Amino acid sequence: MSQFHPIPPSGWNSFDSFGGYLHEEAAFAQLEAFEKKLVPHGYDTFVVDIGWYAEYEFKEGTILPSPKQKHAGDVHLDEYGLPLPSKCYFPNGLQGLIDATHEKGLKFGIHMMRGVPRKAVELKLPIKGSNATAADIANTDSTCPWCHYNYGIDMSKAGAQEYYDSVVAMLADWGVDFIKYDDITGYADEIDAVSVAIERSGRPITLSLSHGGEAVSEFTASYRRADLVRITKDIWDDKESIRRSFNAWAYWSQFAEPGFWIDLDMIPFGDLQTMSPEPQNGDLPEGYNPELCGKGWQRVCGLSLAHRRTFMTQRALACSPLFFGGDMTTLTDEDLELLTHPSMLACNRNAICGKNIYMAGDAQVWKSESRIVRGAGWLGVFNRNPEKGRTERITLTHTGLGLSPRTRLHDVWNDVSLGTLRDAPQLEIEPDGCYFIEFEGSVD
Repeated sequence: MSQFHPIPPSGWNSFDSFGGYLHEEAAFAQLEAFEKKLVPHGYDTFVVDIGWYAEYEFKEGTILPSPKQKHAGDVHLDEYGLPLPSKCYFPNGLQGLIDATHEKGLKFGIHMMRGVPRKAVELKLPIKGSNATAADIANTDSTCPWCHYNYGIDMSKAGAQEYYDSVVAMLADWGVDFIKYDDITGYADEIDAVSVAIERSGRPITLSLSHGGEAVSEFTASYRRADLVRITKDIWDDKESIRRSFNAWAYWSQFAEPGFWIDLDMIPFGDLQTMSPEPQNGDLPEGYNPELCGKGWQRVCGLSLAHRRTFMTQRALACSPLFFGGDMTTLTDEDLELLTHPSMLACNRNAICGKNIYMAGDAQVWKSESRIVRGAGWLGVFNRNPEKGRTERITLTHTGLGLSPRTRLHDVWNDVSLGTLRDAPQLEIEPDGCYFIEFEGSVD
């Protein structure tokens, strides 16, 4: 069974900082840092993303993957075609990491790709609990464009549901609490199959659906069988990702409700792609795509403080799940403050998805009302058009907020009072910048 989450889930995910190359030593170090830095603020889920079952070729004398191989050439499977922890990155398996996570009172999450491994299909491995083989259920025309590990599953075939049942049952036996199923938002029948498998497992497991492109509203009924659904392509440390998040939020806000969270993807702050130093001397294969298994090379987040504030204001008001993706061990005080600011967390955990209530030129105002305190809530005031390089000026009294002139306004990020709505100053917003405002007062 999936779990009802009255507030958006939050935690750490390995993808932005490690791509598909998280290894055992680093995982334990990230877990320790996560416990110290984010857990005291309510973050509670530790997620190992793609690659935990992949067998990589290493650069000589290192545990770094060959730059010619963004995805592994082999995967580790059991006799039923079920993925097992990588012998190269998790030689002692995952159970020790899972147990350590639980001992800290935290939840353990894991990444899965939609479908059945191609290796299992080629070997015609049997499906546990069925007379069928992997070859019998595979839809070889259904493939992921960015990861070659699996084929999709033809859910009309005997053994198809049993395969998903066997995957989830294995993960439940390990003690997995959270499954991020990837490349699945375009495949309602396979979403339904995973949901059924979770119900049959008998373990409360949070189901996170990730993109096979972008989410499509016609599959919303299936999405609601999960707890959260990615509504964007991968989000990274660039301005285009900020704009993409706005567009997805604007459309999907109509579907969001407590227990079903629209996911604007992870938070790519701090040290990123730590296992992918930029290769030298053109040591790359022809046609190489640097966006596979993590975008780009080892770097520090490229967003300015103003852009990171905009990024977090979006996620607070949208009630997006908060999964930090950077390196926990090198998290800066500045980024820690953004991730743990009490007003940001209160807005996010208020569980009321904000909506766009005002647009004028390139200025937008988004609003989320408190579900507890009448006349209170949060505003996001944004400058949406950086190409013009123009500062936007806006006076909140002219934006139809539906608030009393006596409403008190507080600038969250700068921690200063803006007075009451009646005498609030004109706000000047730099391109891609924002004001995140907490308000308190009585409704007209």
